[in-house]
Amino acid sequence: MKVLDPIWHTKTETASRVRGRMEAVLDWAKARRLCEGDNPALWRGHLDQLLPKRSRVQKVVHHPALPFDEMGAFMRDLGAEVGVAARGFEFQILTAARTGEVIGAYWDEIDEGRARWVIPGRRMKAGKEHRVALSERAIAVLSAMLAERQSEFVFSGQRIDRPLSNMALLAVLKRMGRSDLTVRGFR
Repeated sequence: MKVLDPIWHTKTETASRVRGRMEAVLDWAKARRLCEGDNPALWRGHLDQLLPKRSRVQKVVHHPALPFDEMGAFMRDLGAEVGVAARGFEFQILTAARTGEVIGAYWDEIDEGRARWVIPGRRMKAGKEHRVALSERAIAVLSAMLAERQSEFVFSGQRIDRPLSNMALLAVLKRMGRSDLTVRGFR
């Protein structure tokens, strides 16, 4: 409590992660018989009685997102944009993938014959392989990128041996005059 209480109300996300790590360390110590008794960092049945729920302390703030009824016009405008970043952003929207997954996509992850993108676990947040079904438009974006292929990356950056910058997709939004939106808001 001496560690968590001072930051629970002001840095809720950090405090929650610290609590989780404390719980894991104490579980490890208990499994190796380095300590006994209940884990004092457990949330259920212990800290949930001492600290308010995260949802009561930290209000959820959603990323600015485009209203659904504006999506068609936005996609037409995005399709008119030129450049690798615009195609990467379009691909991200079509696949609902994270920015890092899209900009780090390798050609050998794409199975065009099966219309599938297989992202290996080492590149996924959860650490598990993820298979993404590709729409006709997503395949068309990939075909356009394949025609200009210069790298092992589907969406290579200014240096062909590097992927796009993680800010490149946001720059597309700014060029389109949509600074009111975030790339994450399209997920």
